[in-house]
Amino acid sequence: MKHKREVKLKDPRLRALRNNLREIIWLEWDRRACGIIDAKSDVLNSKLPENEKLRLYEELVKELEHIDLIIKSSVVMCGWCRHRDKDMIYNPSNNQWFCLDCYHEHSEDILSASSFIY
Repeated sequence: MKHKREVKLKDPRLRALRNNLREIIWLEWDRRACGIIDAKSDVLNSKLPENEKLRLYEELVKELEHIDLIIKSSVVMCGWCRHRDKDMIYNPSNNQWFCLDCYHEHSEDILSASSFIY
């Protein structure tokens, strides 16, 4: 998206549906991230040659960074407080979504940080 966009839902049933979908997506991300972290540990504790361990470990780190970037730039959670159950606003300058509270409270910090993704 190229422009600021605000997503607000007033209907309680739609809010519940949105929150449930966000929770499902976040749980899947968490499952995958934990799997990658476990695989990293297995690689480090394996009896593979050191260069093979390093190669596999680096692949897992890249995969974890990739899924982290996906979840952090999605509308699933606020880029500042990490809440998943609030209305969000998109900030195109750093390609992230923020809850309305954080956006208004920290707007100067958010707008000045063009690569805020933590």
